[in-house]
Amino acid sequence: MVMRAIGYGVITLIAATPAVALAQQVGRTPLEVSIPASPAAMSALGRTHFVYEVHLTNLGVHPLRIDELDVIDQRQVVVEAVAGVRLAQRTTLVGQTPMRVNAGPTIGVGRRGVVFLFVSLPPGTAAPEQLHHRFIVSAGDDQRADTLITAPVVVVGAGESIAPPVRGGPWVAVRGPSATSGHRLSLVTLNGVARVPQRFAVDWAQLGDDGRLFHGDSTEVESWYSYGEGVYAVAGARVALVRDAMPDNPPFAAPPAEIDATVATGNIVVLELPDGRFASYAHLKPGSIRVKVGETVRAGQLMARIGNSGNTHAPHLHFQVGDGAELLASEGLPYTIRQFELIGRVGALAPLLGGGAWKPNAAQPSRMVIAESPLENMVVRFN
Repeated sequence: MVMRAIGYGVITLIAATPAVALAQQVGRTPLEVSIPASPAAMSALGRTHFVYEVHLTNLGVHPLRIDELDVIDQRQVVVEAVAGVRLAQRTTLVGQTPMRVNAGPTIGVGRRGVVFLFVSLPPGTAAPEQLHHRFIVSAGDDQRADTLITAPVVVVGAGESIAPPVRGGPWVAVRGPSATSGHRLSLVTLNGVARVPQRFAVDWAQLGDDGRLFHGDSTEVESWYSYGEGVYAVAGARVALVRDAMPDNPPFAAPPAEIDATVATGNIVVLELPDGRFASYAHLKPGSIRVKVGETVRAGQLMARIGNSGNTHAPHLHFQVGDGAELLASEGLPYTIRQFELIGRVGALAPLLGGGAWKPNAAQPSRMVIAESPLENMVVRFN
């Protein structure tokens, strides 16, 4: 018997044998398109942003060049068109180094590309309930373009606003949500599933009155203004997970070549929120956790203190919301904070890590923000 796979973008099994699988291309666009996590709507700076990934797998016999990706709402309005070099910059080819190209990304035979989208709607535009995707793809020796339109996907919202996980400030939203944040582009494969757990994660690092992240010797955890600061329940919730007793690391210590997923988070508390989302607090100070699994906490309750445990370079609170209790085995979900004062934004983090000081821009006065998400490197203050 012969096993032959016939499909238009998706392989269909029609017979079986232990010998070999033959892929037969039908049509010009044997591109499998999948969106594992629904587009998530995030509110920030008075605009709605959709943050999600599109996985593209070439199941054909020729390389496929993706010339354009259009994101279309249910009114057939193109809300984002990404093409050429800009599309290549947003695409990661799995298992390959970043591309240096002057055209759209090319996906080789049997390879997968992941497009990391961060779609921003114009101010005042209502969020659509569904999104469609249209691809312009060039294939074959003649590189003739073909158009592929996929089925609509449902948009998910940010849920109820939450209280802040820390107090006072100023705090820097290190690697907060953005199109290029390290958290945003962190694709994690765990237990046989690829996810982006840290899609909306923030590393909260406190600034002192001197505008610096630390004073004195930066290799001592006690020198960092974040160290020992309290972390608080963002809502009335049930404690779903607690891990403690991992030691603090010296700041800037080299990370291990390999690290277990449960060790990476360090000491951690995870809350199951009333709407089914999970709020994770990672890298906590050993021995500082005051809550237990199964306990019910109230919004604003002190639960632990910031440390430097797990896979971390310097004391900070890693905070995120996801769909599961295990931080790295969940999909990152959007959230908004009820209220915070936006003081400014850090242009580059490296000077601060080197001991430099940040100063607010006098031309951009601070303002109060209601029910939005902080973005990468925003400097904020909480009540």
